Amino acid sequence: MKPSWLAFGLLAVCGATQAQVLCSKVVVTADPEYPPYAWYDGQTLRGASVDVVLAVLQAIKLPYELRYVGPFVRVLQNARIGDVDIVTELKRNAEREDYLVFTDTPIFTNPSSVFVRAGQNLKFSKREDLRGLRGGVTHGTRFGDGLDEYIEANLSVEAGPGIKENFLKLDIGRIDYFISPHYPALAHLITSGNEARFRVLKPFVAEALNYVGWSRRSACLGRLPEFDAMLKRYLTTLNSGRIVDDNQDAWRRNPVMKR
Repeated sequence: MKPSWLAFGLLAVCGATQAQVLCSKVVVTADPEYPPYAWYDGQTLRGASVDVVLAVLQAIKLPYELRYVGPFVRVLQNARIGDVDIVTELKRNAEREDYLVFTDTPIFTNPSSVFVRAGQNLKFSKREDLRGLRGGVTHGTRFGDGLDEYIEANLSVEAGPGIKENFLKLDIGRIDYFISPHYPALAHLITSGNEARFRVLKPFVAEALNYVGWSRRSACLGRLPEFDAMLKRYLTTLNSGRIVDDNQDAWRRNPVMKR
């Protein structure tokens, strides 16, 4: 006996209801070591990107759980397998797009800076001013905004294993400058008590865009267009620079870095 159209209708309604039940909330996480955009204070995730994402979720009435899952590599792994739904801020690249869908609207810019020794007389106003000097970068770092290609084609740099090692090389004069994402390098100087030993040059050498990432395995992925529209609307109504500055001040008052 063939099922009736009524039966098909009931199945469709049940399927829609089941989808709604599956999307009962989203689990939100963030890089725990990226102040002022995100950090873990030992009890909860905080930061400018966390503030914005949670405000947008509240605006579209999508329940959420804010969850610390460990270091950034674990954040990405949890998003890959669908244990978390949303990563509050990260760069877009082809590898991540295999398991994440990014908002069309960028949440913040991610600036990179040139650091030199305090008292070092290095005139800088553009990338070209670094030609002929010995530079340092952290192994595996990608800057965006065309800087990676410019470094490869025009600058002489050596890669160090981490921010700490690059500042040590800069301190002893092995390199003339160190290019790094601005806030992680600044956070290292603050927590190590070495902020006065180095100087950051202006302007930023690159400013890449960061986005909110949604796991492709999220049961709530259908809410992404609504989230993106509200994110765009929300960011036009506030001073995003002030949010970043306020969170930088908050972290500086208690510079926690929980690994």
